[in-house]
Amino acid sequence: MKKLFEKYREIIVYLVFGVITTAVSMGVYFAILLFAEHLGGISPDAPKFNVIRLAAQILQWIAGVLVAFFTNKKWVFNAGGTTKKETAQELSKFALGRVGTLGLDTALTFGTVWLLNAMNYVPFKFILTFTADLWSKIVASIVVIITNYIISKYLVFKKK
Repeated sequence: MKKLFEKYREIIVYLVFGVITTAVSMGVYFAILLFAEHLGGISPDAPKFNVIRLAAQILQWIAGVLVAFFTNKKWVFNAGGTTKKETAQELSKFALGRVGTLGLDTALTFGTVWLLNAMNYVPFKFILTFTADLWSKIVASIVVIITNYIISKYLVFKKK
């Protein structure tokens, strides 16, 4: 078992921190949506709710990038610069890669919500209520986690 862990340590640790990062990101995203709906009185069906979704998407991204950068640098890839300048350069490359996957995440989020709504999707409850928004975040998260791993491993935290 130990040999198996050692062989796949990087991927296992990446996935663990990916889950943590995703939980933080989704927590921010859904907290904003809940705040808008329940405290702001804005219906998720209202066109202006898409503006809330976009703001939530951006704020979730910022939270996720910060959590992911520091966990990936220290615990996942055990690599990277040690000076402030090197760390700033890595953070710049990391953030730029994440801007690309933000676009991917946003397209998948809005596309999945649109598709499910066009199909007259009816949410169901199993522990959580599986709304179109929840499904969209699940789909987007899977694709984005894989893409971010590739970017981080081969472009940002390359072993020297």
